Amino acid sequence: MNMPLVSIIIPVYNVEEFLVRCLDSVAAQNYQNIEVLLIDDGATDKSGAICDEYAVRDSRFIVFHKSNGGVSSARNLGIERANGEYICFVDSDDTVEPDMVQDMVKNAQEHDADITCSLLDVVEIDGTSRNLYKGKSGLYKNVEIITNYFTDQFVKDQMYGPYNKLFKSAIVKNKIFKPYKLGEDILFVFEILLCCNNIYVGERVGYHYLHRVGSAMTSTFSAKKLDYIFAAKEIVELCRYQAPYAFEVAKSWLFYHYLITLRRIMINSRQQQFSLFYSGGIKYLREHKCYFYKFGFMRMLDYLGVLYFPVYFKILKLLHF
Repeated sequence: MNMPLVSIIIPVYNVEEFLVRCLDSVAAQNYQNIEVLLIDDGATDKSGAICDEYAVRDSRFIVFHKSNGGVSSARNLGIERANGEYICFVDSDDTVEPDMVQDMVKNAQEHDADITCSLLDVVEIDGTSRNLYKGKSGLYKNVEIITNYFTDQFVKDQMYGPYNKLFKSAIVKNKIFKPYKLGEDILFVFEILLCCNNIYVGERVGYHYLHRVGSAMTSTFSAKKLDYIFAAKEIVELCRYQAPYAFEVAKSWLFYHYLITLRRIMINSRQQQFSLFYSGGIKYLREHKCYFYKFGFMRMLDYLGVLYFPVYFKILKLLHF
């Protein structure tokens, strides 16, 4: 097996509690030809200092300190400074297995893969884990992945994020993460999928994703959650012109996310604060009512509540749904 340089890009912002564990797991890779680009995105805790300590101890670690601009700008700087034949992203609160990079490089070379995936699982803050893999490892064409991008749970679990993947640098170098606070990752991966041929999904779990977020329904609704819709709309437009075979299912997927987002707005009584988005979302649901029957009884109730019976969500809030 050839040993091409792999650039591992890690955006860092206020994760001192988890960062050492992450960096130790990356440093322990049994594939040695790596450069680790630590992008300190203006952290206000000790994260930047921890990055500097690793750079002093290990010449493979390179630190870039920048003013805070969000995870997209941090990843974009990493892409710009990466020298590797392959690029890999790791989130700074996650951990990886020692053989993750080695396995992905081996699979990438054997199958001429533009994207190579290591299976991921989800680790809760208490240490319990949830396996997301269903034994669907193997070589795929991009059309197969794109066709199932919006409906297949395995594809969603393993393909939506940039982490747990090895990308050919030549494909990634002319792409950027858009400045969304949510959804920027699925949009980035989707744009890459449109440009590649072969995707290989490995057989073993190599990436451990730490789940730190509370329930989306009980957490405070904020404007950044609208970014997911904006990213999703871009994906639908990409399908319209570059993957028309997936256009209809993509519109149905967007309908679902509009519905869920409007549900959250109404439960949190934020219609006035997000009035422009709210009115646009209502318009989209009315214009695409043909998707009303696709998502089961509870989503049908949400649809009727959003359009006709807003008191339904006041009741749900009282019942803590």
